[in-house]
Amino acid sequence: MSVPHALETLSTRIVQEAPRIDPQVLEALHAELHYVGSPLALVIWRIYELVDEGLVDKAIALPALAEACATVVAGIRGLVGESVLEAARYQIDTLTPIPDKPPNIATPDVPLTSLKRRP
Repeated sequence: MSVPHALETLSTRIVQEAPRIDPQVLEALHAELHYVGSPLALVIWRIYELVDEGLVDKAIALPALAEACATVVAGIRGLVGESVLEAARYQIDTLTPIPDKPPNIATPDVPLTSLKRRP
């Protein structure tokens, strides 16, 4: 299977078979994306890993990943420029989970024991 054809076929198959993801299809997609090796292809793979680990929602990520794979293919075929590939990379990169922020706990600047009542 040629890379462009494989990327489109595999990413589409993952969307069609969701929520189940066939490990063999995922591994084949992994091989194709690493073969391409572009920044976009590598970010796509990282998000697929996070989806597989349950850290990114499938319903949100899988269609966007399939679209990004189509963009990689368009890039390979010379149909889109570097700016389009970079924009797609940025869009996919935004699917990366952000660690939870620590709670904002308000602490007093002055300890309660140092306060005195006014006469």
